[in-house]
Amino acid sequence: MRAISKLKVIECKYCYANWKAEISEGKEHFTSSIREFCQPRDIQLYHACGVYDAAGVPSEVCDVDYERYRQLAPCEGITRDFSDAVYAGIREGSAVLVAGGYCNYAPAVAGGIQRALGDDTAIGLVWIDAHADNRIVETSDGPVRMVGVPLSTMVGQTLPAYRKDICGLKVPLKGEHVLASDIRIMDEATANNLCKANILRLDASVFKDAKAWENAVKELASRVDVIYLSVDADILKAKYIPAYEKAVPYGQDLDVVMRNIRLVMETGKVCAYSVFCIDFDHYERAGKYTYMSGLQLIAAGLSNWSQVPLGDA
Repeated sequence: MRAISKLKVIECKYCYANWKAEISEGKEHFTSSIREFCQPRDIQLYHACGVYDAAGVPSEVCDVDYERYRQLAPCEGITRDFSDAVYAGIREGSAVLVAGGYCNYAPAVAGGIQRALGDDTAIGLVWIDAHADNRIVETSDGPVRMVGVPLSTMVGQTLPAYRKDICGLKVPLKGEHVLASDIRIMDEATANNLCKANILRLDASVFKDAKAWENAVKELASRVDVIYLSVDADILKAKYIPAYEKAVPYGQDLDVVMRNIRLVMETGKVCAYSVFCIDFDHYERAGKYTYMSGLQLIAAGLSNWSQVPLGDA
């Protein structure tokens, strides 16, 4: 491990477009389109407040761009560009912050890490989300939204060609290297998928318990080489994210989530951090207040992100 010396920030100019996947004639097929933001973006507030400076190191900001992969469908091209951006940041020794986009891009973040550090790298995943997002496309009746499959994709339960060829995650993450919490919105199918993958799920009550959370995070950190920390805004109570696509019941207090993010950062094992699903282009629904919650989640991580497990400086 070494001290952070630079930060690469990856932003996303594309708004949620309800991409879907299905299996047809034994092959993976995707329905996707391009949609850019019509209203103010979350990153405009991030820039105005200078939140990236919370890392205390020089930062480089880039936007994922479909133009680099226009020969592919939007779902594949934008996702591949995410993987490339993460790969480039890790290779140059930067801590990588994904400050925009949606959880369907998480496999590309993991893929970028693996491409940069090697297939034999033990990647740990801390998945902070209201949902498991681990449906299985191959056994589903009809198309499945891509935001419903990132976790199952990363652990090798679904969409293997997409995982390898688009996300760049050649070797799936081991389920026992995944800590998922609070996953409070879960049905029998997603619960079974978690169990089959050997993923450790910490429920909402454990998430609130600082000591229990810290112990679980430290135990994971002791077994992996690097950690990817992914936070979805729906972990929060609805009052903190009024511009979210739709209200998700229950949820955690902002200060609890910020504390738990800091505890993950303190392991010194985090190489990439994403804060997803802040911006759904609903700025008229108290968007600035929603973005401020995203800003605080980012700041909580950056202010405690002092080391990266990327070798010598």
